[in-house]
Amino acid sequence: MSSIGPLADALYREEVARARAMDPGEKLLEGPRLFERACRLMADGIRHQHPELDDAGVRALLVERLARLHTLDPS
Repeated sequence: MSSIGPLADALYREEVARARAMDPGEKLLEGPRLFERACRLMADGIRHQHPELDDAGVRALLVERLARLHTLDPS
């Protein structure tokens, strides 16, 4: 068994404990923060895959990928 398993479990438990300790207002703001972070990570991945793209190209491809994801799960 990998030694990373117990560490990952501990980190997950800490994350759950932090989420449970948040007040409702903080929880409400966390959704947009997580979406913004996911978009930044996706944009970084696009830049890595397509170093020739400028910022506008990265944004256009990000929007295209988000639209594709929305068609897969429109909820």
